[in-house]
Amino acid sequence: MLKVFVFSLFCLTVLPVPAQQSGRGAKTDPKDALGWLEGASERMNLRSLGSAPFHLKVAFHAFPGMELLPKDKSEIISGDGVYEETWVSPNQWRREVTLANFHAIETHSERGRKMDASSDYEPSRVLMLMEALLNPIPRYSLSPEMQEPRIHWKIDRASVQGHSFVRISTSSDVSSHITGGTAYVFLPEGMLLQSNESDIVTTWEDDVLFAGKAVPRRISIQAGAARDLLTAEVEVEAPGNLDPSAFDLPGEAATPGMTLRPLHRYEAKAPELISGNLGGAAYPNMISRWIIDRHGTVREFEIVYAMYSPGNAGSDPEDAARRLAVATRKTRFRPAEIDGSPCETVTGVYFITLPPQQTH
Repeated sequence: MLKVFVFSLFCLTVLPVPAQQSGRGAKTDPKDALGWLEGASERMNLRSLGSAPFHLKVAFHAFPGMELLPKDKSEIISGDGVYEETWVSPNQWRREVTLANFHAIETHSERGRKMDASSDYEPSRVLMLMEALLNPIPRYSLSPEMQEPRIHWKIDRASVQGHSFVRISTSSDVSSHITGGTAYVFLPEGMLLQSNESDIVTTWEDDVLFAGKAVPRRISIQAGAARDLLTAEVEVEAPGNLDPSAFDLPGEAATPGMTLRPLHRYEAKAPELISGNLGGAAYPNMISRWIIDRHGTVREFEIVYAMYSPGNAGSDPEDAARRLAVATRKTRFRPAEIDGSPCETVTGVYFITLPPQQTH
């Protein structure tokens, strides 16, 4: 049976109680939402110009998703994985990741950026991990000039078991429900604790101070804060002796679209529908997620959220989810592009029915 979740941008009752942490910094109280977002992004940015070199090692576990397929036909790559990154400067670094049969290395040196991978398709859970490590607060949220339509943030303060939190979220208007909504949760001193992007909930915990930056040692990603998608243990240290050859790979420079870095809708030309029809009205109150690879093929489709629609008492979320899954897997796209190069993108469909307005 399809599990039914209650959709919310943020739920204080599921937040972990923060432990003593050394990377928090002085207490702050920004005047607006952008101040909170920028402050947290700066605290967690290990890769800015002039930052100290580091070696990052992440042991992670990728969980299956709600695919509505027999277990022996699962498409989502799961299991134990390892990610390692050695960073010296924005132009000298190496990233390597292994998950099940997928293995990839990406490097940057004076000879350019190169990549070697076991396939030209990055698994969904690898992209989730990279997003949590590289973009805890995406550039889109930090740059009002890139937002179309413009995001209107609201700030709420709450407390659970004596611990205070600050929530910054998109205003609860029609547009935010259609897109699934975005929310961030901070500790009062400004450290990011949790994000919710279209019901994909990421939590950063137990941070340690490294060269003036806060590095969370535990990361978890869940669907609706109720179903595990990925857990990770993070270690950071100075890189020690460096071999310059480690930052270069044989062959030519990688094309712009061949990268481990997740690419976003504001930097890549969107994929175009070639065949298929996902419909809309037939799928009430549903959030789905899938990958469109560099050939336009749908990969690793999953349901993130589904529930009965308040306006459609007879709707069956399991039946709707299965129909959406079948329609999506049959759909073909012209892949997204960045600088004229086909690239992989994460996408989804959001059907959220707003409750009827109450009149008095």
